[in-house]
Amino acid sequence: MTSRPYAINHIPQTLDAEAFRYTLEARPAVISFTLSDPGDDLIRQAHNVGARVMVQITTVAQAVQAAKRGVDVISAQGSESGGYCGEVSTMALVPQVVDAVSPIPVVASGGIFDGRGIAAALMLGAVGVNLGTRFIASTEAPAPKQWKEAITAAQSEDAIKVEVINDISPLPGTAGFNTVLRSLHTTFLDEWSAKREQARCERDRLRALIVSTTQAGHQHECLLTAGQSVGGINEILSVNEIMRRLVAETEAALSSVATRGKQMRHEPAKLPHDSHPGSSDVPMPFEFPEPDSLGG
Repeated sequence: MTSRPYAINHIPQTLDAEAFRYTLEARPAVISFTLSDPGDDLIRQAHNVGARVMVQITTVAQAVQAAKRGVDVISAQGSESGGYCGEVSTMALVPQVVDAVSPIPVVASGGIFDGRGIAAALMLGAVGVNLGTRFIASTEAPAPKQWKEAITAAQSEDAIKVEVINDISPLPGTAGFNTVLRSLHTTFLDEWSAKREQARCERDRLRALIVSTTQAGHQHECLLTAGQSVGGINEILSVNEIMRRLVAETEAALSSVATRGKQMRHEPAKLPHDSHPGSSDVPMPFEFPEPDSLGG
């Protein structure tokens, strides 16, 4: 495959024992687990073959549990993510996880599509980022053209959580970390989201339909898995160009923050002279009452 470091991911609640055995034999640099607590045994097996273990979590409590199990890296996945995700946003989740599991390194995931997002994640204490949707819309990604074009045409609000998928296929979403799939609209999802009780009754047929279209390379007919970062993705680019832009944008964003920080230290922000709350010199959204009107 490659002589470079790579990772292999597994979902504990739907773990394929044979696939995991092959993973251990491959001895990847990283074995990651997502959507559920992998437990001590899987982590031990991964460590025994020399792999580092990363667990993707959606809450602080899950991160603390992973840290206690001795994982090497924690991926904090915000609710903006595509695929199965939780309820807490990346901006709120990452710094809390960083504080809770330090000194274990934390990777930020969810809603990041450019260098500004990477710089923000670093400011929150993350050591790196995990981007998914941005790389689906790359020329090298083995995804149908229609999926990539749907991402570049979508707005952030088009990436919706689809509870009906857990009705059709309870695993992995209803077990483990209790997550819900985020996808762009499709005719299939819009139809069955309006008929969830019927979808539960016909789950075997509908699950078979999803599987068959995926195997045929037409998964976009049922699912268009993508995160809310779609609103900032307007082009299908090569991985090389995506990486070049991400690095350049991150460096520019961090440099800009450093420059603004120096300016603020040497030139503290000042209100216009003789101004006070309520003064016509300073635009205020409301007037502050005078002290005696507060009974003080």
